[in-house]
Amino acid sequence: MKIREFELSDPQKIWIDIQSPTAAELENFAMDHNLQKSNLIACLEADHLPKFEDLELLKFLIVRVITGEDQIEHTVQEISSKVAIFYNETIIISIHRLEHAFIEDLIPRYIETHKLKNTEEVAIKLVTGALRSFEKFQNTLNQHIDRIEDRIFLKNNNENFLEELYFLKRQSNIGKKLLLLTREVINGIRSHHKANVDLRDAMDLHVKLELFYDQLSEDVNNLLTIYLSVSSQKTNEVMKVLTGFSVFFLPLTFIVGVYGMNFDFMPELHYKNAYPIVWIVMISVVILVGIWFRKRKWL
Repeated sequence: MKIREFELSDPQKIWIDIQSPTAAELENFAMDHNLQKSNLIACLEADHLPKFEDLELLKFLIVRVITGEDQIEHTVQEISSKVAIFYNETIIISIHRLEHAFIEDLIPRYIETHKLKNTEEVAIKLVTGALRSFEKFQNTLNQHIDRIEDRIFLKNNNENFLEELYFLKRQSNIGKKLLLLTREVINGIRSHHKANVDLRDAMDLHVKLELFYDQLSEDVNNLLTIYLSVSSQKTNEVMKVLTGFSVFFLPLTFIVGVYGMNFDFMPELHYKNAYPIVWIVMISVVILVGIWFRKRKWL
């Protein structure tokens, strides 16, 4: 477990950042700081979704940070990592499993320069940093969509994009779902604290990201529909070619089938020129079918 403690501009207010703790370590930490250990230990559950709770002594919130970069990751746990935050007027505690760049950036920019006066401001900065990860993830998904779109429309290939589109759809929907739940966190902070510039920035960023992910989800669905339509068109073209071959060979098969029957009395079999006549008839049928196809603009 890695524990760091920082003083805010008011020395009586501190921020404690805890990384990769175990249940036993959190229990000892809670005892040392007179905190309810059940609340701290409960935050270790990996499948927690964003939420805000007003506890007896602390306010508790959870945000999720987008960490996934693999195109085949498609669950909440694979795509994102949780950051739990407990705070009151004098202390703020952040607990997370992974090291996050926005937390490391927050320390020299705002903590060491004493730009943050109270714990609420630190909480808002942490929530804003978590939201920034959605912005980066949205740009990555948009680039992936553009690449698939180019390959579908500009390259004549038979690649199967269904799996890629499925993962894109899952990832965009998970991002949309997490942002929807993060709205509760934003509203919880706003209901307990007076709106300032940082909180308004976080609210504006959240609204913008919700719009982006709505559009992203719609783009993926449209691309999936277009891909299925293009695949259906290619299948129709193949069936058109096969149908054309069958139309050409159907009358020929009929002629060959008739004269392939083993009857004792078939006068045509004994004609001297029967063989070339049959060939002339079959070639004429093929030519007539071709002319008919041309007139109907099927060829």
